Amino acid sequence: MTRRIPAQTSVELSVRPDAPKRWALWAVLVTYAVAMCGTTMPTALYPTLQDQFGLSTAASTQLFAIYAVTVLLVLCAFGSLSDALGRKPVMMLGLGASLSSGVLYSLADDAPMLFTARVLSGICAGLVTGTATAYLTDLVGSPSRGAGISSIANMIGLGSGPVLAAWLTYAVPSLPMIAFTTHAVVSGMCLLLLGFGPESVPVRRLRLYPSLPLVPRRSLRNFAIGGLMTLGFAVMGGCTAMTSILVVRSFGISDLRILGLIGSLIFAATAIGQKLGGSLIRRHALLGYAGLATGAALICVAPLLPGNAAVVIYLAGLTAAGLSHGALFPVGLGIVLQDIELGQRGSASSAFWVLGYALTAAGALGLGWVGQFLGEAQAVSWFGLAVVLSAACCAALHLKLSAAFGR
Repeated sequence: MTRRIPAQTSVELSVRPDAPKRWALWAVLVTYAVAMCGTTMPTALYPTLQDQFGLSTAASTQLFAIYAVTVLLVLCAFGSLSDALGRKPVMMLGLGASLSSGVLYSLADDAPMLFTARVLSGICAGLVTGTATAYLTDLVGSPSRGAGISSIANMIGLGSGPVLAAWLTYAVPSLPMIAFTTHAVVSGMCLLLLGFGPESVPVRRLRLYPSLPLVPRRSLRNFAIGGLMTLGFAVMGGCTAMTSILVVRSFGISDLRILGLIGSLIFAATAIGQKLGGSLIRRHALLGYAGLATGAALICVAPLLPGNAAVVIYLAGLTAAGLSHGALFPVGLGIVLQDIELGQRGSASSAFWVLGYALTAAGALGLGWVGQFLGEAQAVSWFGLAVVLSAACCAALHLKLSAAFGR
């Protein structure tokens, strides 16, 4: 369905002799993972935050969604900033926002402070996500490999957030925001680490005004096909915002340690899918859409079942959706970046992530609003059905575009 992505282009070969030391690559990977870890820390704590701050189900999902909306706005406004200002300064700005978010979470005593901290977390992700993808692609000199390792770092960071937050909160119950304090400290350490790293692109001009992330016209065909592979982000957004609430309110599980593990499940499955499924999806993209539809169908059915069967089926759905999403979206990202020149990678990768976070926000907001009226269980069932239908439509459109563009 999609042709193999070439390992290198002539542009990449020309910059490879100037590639920085291996430690710089690991510094960016660790920094990226740490930044993304902070964005999912509230996932397992939503029921606790509901009780502590008096939040409704809709407000809890909005707390997640405002993060995704902020990421979307930052990507739209400053997605190409690193192409002009440099990768390292933008990464450092993002880490500064992450540190500030952790401090504000630690000091929060009302809902507005929580939402402000969440906005800062979104600013971090908006600045770091596209920039780190471009930075890592610059360092390794290959769009496919850069997309692969950046997406793995992304998912490892996202997946570690719920576990870290839940287990630290369980271990130190007297300090309910201990996880955010810890993350602020680690973000500060990463900020110092990144300060010693090299820059991977020449700085052309200082441009701080908003600039939409754009894709060159010659690459729009690749962007259309790769963009279809972001559908799984809707599942990620919806399930990240609702899973812990559903598990506590409908399934009766309240142990923080278990909530942390369940909250991380879809991210862990996504990371595994990236590692194991990429080569298969490059040859047979429809399998990815089929797997995503299967996972969504299980998620749809789970709340309708009694007792432990509901939990087992729901977790199976999260796993199947995560594996499929993990196999799909790095391939899509690689397709988008394969013909992009060095000075345009930050913009193009940000444009891809704009699609992803738009779907993330839509999934979270949709589930929250429907859940407010119908309850968490019914909202999840309708959400799963919507994803099944969307996966079928994306698969059909993928076939049509591939045939039209001769892929």
